[in-house]
Amino acid sequence: MEWLAQNGLSVFLTVLFMVLVLRGPILGRVFHVEYLSVHALAERMKGNQPLLMLDVRTSGEYAAEHIQGTWNCPLSELSGRIEEVRAKAASGREVVVICRSGARSLNGAVTLKRAGFAKVYNLSGGMLQWKAQGYPVRS
Repeated sequence: MEWLAQNGLSVFLTVLFMVLVLRGPILGRVFHVEYLSVHALAERMKGNQPLLMLDVRTSGEYAAEHIQGTWNCPLSELSGRIEEVRAKAASGREVVVICRSGARSLNGAVTLKRAGFAKVYNLSGGMLQWKAQGYPVRS
């Protein structure tokens, strides 16, 4: 007990840090967010099944480069634009959420799942992985 009294602040800060770092992955599991590889996305883009590809990066990041056919709705605005996303995803379109590395998009996917979207994917590795695999980007 004495150790805890002496190190309580350090323990608290460590736990807080872990919660902040692991928040996205934990919520992703709780809300059953599925992951989609960049290869699977490229294949699905060739098919007839319509996807809503939602890029949650900032407007500046999106303007610099993005995947053709994506729609930009920054993560900071997503909660306030759920009905707009719902309208774009009408007719049962599955939603693929994209960001730079896959972290913000996981939070975006969780936001959509919490809002009642049935089929939401997080793009594994985000734009970094998309470009690393040689897929095209638009600017």
